[in-house]
Amino acid sequence: MFCIKPSAIMRRMSRAAEIDNCRVFSPAQLMFPDISYSSFVYPGDEEALAALKKVPGASTLLIYLQKNFTEGVTFVENNQQMIRANTKCFASLHRLVVRCSAILSCPVPDVYVTNSPFMNAYTVGHRHTYLVLHSSLVEGMTGDELSFVIGHELGHIKSGHGLYRQLGALLIQYWDIAASLIPVPGIGYIRVPLLLAFWEWYRRAELTCDRAGLLCLQAVEPGLMALGKLAGKVAGFEDELDIESAMSQSGAHQEVSRIVRVVSILGSSESTHPYVPVRMKQLHEYSQSADYGKILNGQYAHDPIGEHEGGLRITCPNPICHTEVNAKYPTCPKCGWALDSVPPPTPVEAACVCSKCGNILTPEVNFCPRCGTKQEVSPVTRKTWFFRRNT
Repeated sequence: MFCIKPSAIMRRMSRAAEIDNCRVFSPAQLMFPDISYSSFVYPGDEEALAALKKVPGASTLLIYLQKNFTEGVTFVENNQQMIRANTKCFASLHRLVVRCSAILSCPVPDVYVTNSPFMNAYTVGHRHTYLVLHSSLVEGMTGDELSFVIGHELGHIKSGHGLYRQLGALLIQYWDIAASLIPVPGIGYIRVPLLLAFWEWYRRAELTCDRAGLLCLQAVEPGLMALGKLAGKVAGFEDELDIESAMSQSGAHQEVSRIVRVVSILGSSESTHPYVPVRMKQLHEYSQSADYGKILNGQYAHDPIGEHEGGLRITCPNPICHTEVNAKYPTCPKCGWALDSVPPPTPVEAACVCSKCGNILTPEVNFCPRCGTKQEVSPVTRKTWFFRRNT
């Protein structure tokens, strides 16, 4: 039988209490119902993502592969190698992710904790999403700083980045095969520009998600401190990390010659993240912007269906609607039907439903009593259905 020392219990309780009392749990924390990623997208991110979406058939193929293969593999690997956070295990971390998801109106991902000396967190999946937290990240950050990181990762889900990051990676990994199948003269010459464009989008996507982290936390100082710790954390010296000094490093490229600047840019062309001092400066500037202020005042673009973001989908049971709705909603935003209601009618039953409002019709009516729409289905068909339904 395992025995936990009282001192360990006190440390665990203190840490859990600190997380449970962090900023995001405040009753004054703003919520953003149905917020769309387009409200906080970094300039250039959306355009670059649109270019990746234009690859013919790529999105459909990737969604199929993730739904039927890659997300299942990830599920098995995570459960074999990590600990899943839920209401019983790492409950305080799970509550934090649920709260951050509610603030950003984001589907709650499955949360896993893994033992690692590297301060990191990441999301994978599109329909079934996973958020992985490294142990050193959780141990080295305050509750507010951790909220910023979680908000950042939820920004990837809100923006649908996971699917298209995979698309870009596949294009790069299997470039030679794709090039051999595409009969375009000189296609090899576009490989370098394509790679540069992909990595540039990847970095811009990170800046978009830093904004999501700020919207979740709604305080810039802990967000800047979280970014600073990701770049250079020394245990016991956290209070000596100066944010202003760290942000000033973002102008280092202006202090060197042009040739050094070019070499530096080429050297970082395949980096997945912008340099931390640049991220800190961009985050600070965004926190002072009018766009950020408008969102805090409730002026933002809405996405009531959650069409673009990741998360499980449920087909609306309304036979007239059949919209693929994000599972985070209890009812269909388009027609109002409860998503946990009865399953869709059979084809015979569907023939006796109003083509406009979905009202169930009895055999003797030609006009819907609810909306007045004339029905094209013959009374004979409705009578057949009515007999089958009631016998």
